Amino acid sequence: MRSFTTLIGATALAMMATPALAQGKADRARSAIAAAEAKIGASAQVGAGSATPGMQAAAAAALREAKEDLAAGRKEEAIAAANRASQLADTALGRTQQAQAAVGAARQENAAATVGAARADAAAAQEQAAASQQQASSAQAQADAANARADAAQQQAAASAADAAVTRAAPAPATATVTTETTKSTSAAPAKRVVRRTTRTAPKATTTQKTTTTVSTGN
Repeated sequence: MRSFTTLIGATALAMMATPALAQGKADRARSAIAAAEAKIGASAQVGAGSATPGMQAAAAAALREAKEDLAAGRKEEAIAAANRASQLADTALGRTQQAQAAVGAARQENAAATVGAARADAAAAQEQAAASQQQASSAQAQADAANARADAAQQQAAASAADAAVTRAAPAPATATVTTETTKSTSAAPAKRVVRRTTRTAPKATTTQKTTTTVSTGN
């Protein structure tokens, strides 16, 4: 009798546990479906539909299958399909994040290259500006030297003009007369003696010639 009572009690407990267990599987299926929906939505927000469209579509299909199984009372199948949808969504999310990280790294690399090129261009521009400034300074120095030569030439020309003016304003030079006398003397020829006749010839007069030379000298 005691054994029969125990058997009845165990059977009653089993009958009471079966609906509770069934109700627990339904809740697990709903929880799995809700988790899969959240993960699929999160992956879609980060762009998984564009980065991994096939995997995102498979996750959505598994989610629909889980909902259909739950509606048909296939709780175990619903849980399995929901879990599969969650895994697909997780994988799509991870791959999308990796792809986005790679894109971000490439953008940073491109930005760094652009900054480097800009800095190189700026340095070249500064060097060119410095060279232009140096050329301008050299040209200015040459211009200053040319102006100095022009000023010196102008001063020399002014001095020459002043000297010429002084020369024109000076009085006429005095004239000095120097007289040079040249005397030419002619001696009388000796007398000729002739036999038996004596002839006396008067001596010729001495001729003096005077030459006057005038030399003009300036002061």
